[in-house]
Amino acid sequence: MSIFNEARKELWNEIQGLPDNDINKRPAENEWSIQEVLDHLKKIDLMAAQMFKEQIQHAPIKTIEEKPVKASEDRSTKRKAPPFIEPERKSTDVLTIKAELDNVRQQLTSVIAAFQEEDFQRVLPHPIFKELTVRQWIDFIGHHEKRHIQQIQDIKQKIS
Repeated sequence: MSIFNEARKELWNEIQGLPDNDINKRPAENEWSIQEVLDHLKKIDLMAAQMFKEQIQHAPIKTIEEKPVKASEDRSTKRKAPPFIEPERKSTDVLTIKAELDNVRQQLTSVIAAFQEEDFQRVLPHPIFKELTVRQWIDFIGHHEKRHIQQIQDIKQKIS
């Protein structure tokens, strides 16, 4: 199973059964709540779907070195999310946010499903790795999600 799908399954296991109140609680004023983490992940999928749709036809097919996208899981280096993927702070419930994430992931999966084999070798810009093939981008999304699963585990410990 790809890291892209594996991470999403892990995410659902991590938030399953959480009280709605807990997903909206911030461990500290300057830290994200679980809702904010999930909103950020939703925005990543939306951004990727839009970028893939808009840029895939003109993106070059070229060979680039394998990038260490797995390093995205390492939380020892803190990063500030770019403004366009910063989460919206709002009060919600687990079922609503799960439905929103499922909807956006379905949109992204539909875009990916329409690709031809050569499209996975097309190269698109990335804010950290400079450029990634579409295949590397998809793996990055999974590893990035795993990073935030660890963050959710930390949040759950802090608020309990």
